[in-house]
Amino acid sequence: MKWLLALVIALSLLGVVVLWQVGDTTKEVQYQTQEARRGSLVITVAATGNLEPTNQVDVGSELSGIIDSVMVDYNDQVKAGQVLAKLDTDKLRAQVLQSEAALAAAEARVKESQATVLETRLKLQRCERLAEKQLCAQEEVDTDRAAYKRALAEEGSARAQVAEAHAKLDADRTNLAKAEIHSPID
Repeated sequence: MKWLLALVIALSLLGVVVLWQVGDTTKEVQYQTQEARRGSLVITVAATGNLEPTNQVDVGSELSGIIDSVMVDYNDQVKAGQVLAKLDTDKLRAQVLQSEAALAAAEARVKESQATVLETRLKLQRCERLAEKQLCAQEEVDTDRAAYKRALAEEGSARAQVAEAHAKLDADRTNLAKAEIHSPID
């Protein structure tokens, strides 16, 4: 019972305070004025939290290596295609030179194999003419024919090595071109 009485008194006091606050509307609003004048306007913005860009583009490279130079800085305006950074190209240039040398060697092997094909074909033709007159054994004709076919196969292999060397050179030149990192967008 005492608790109920204490609760009724507390609620009554709370009601009186609320009515007193609501009923007191006699306060007059006061404005502070000042003459208009010219001057600098200073605006200060304060914020909390993490800042995030409205447009973020991640830029990377297919190659790994040492960055030789960075052409832009934070918050710089960039255009699509603009060079952002350059990688060290010493190794890449050396790889291109090695590939060019390998291509030249493969092309030389093709010429060498072509000479072998010519030599074995002429030898086979000579032996076949002599075999018609029974001046060359059939076994020698067969051996020359096999040597000619081997020479043709070696020429095909040498041509394939040239194609492979071309592909390696193209890949190395592409890597060298990718040593410059360009902006994908404005």
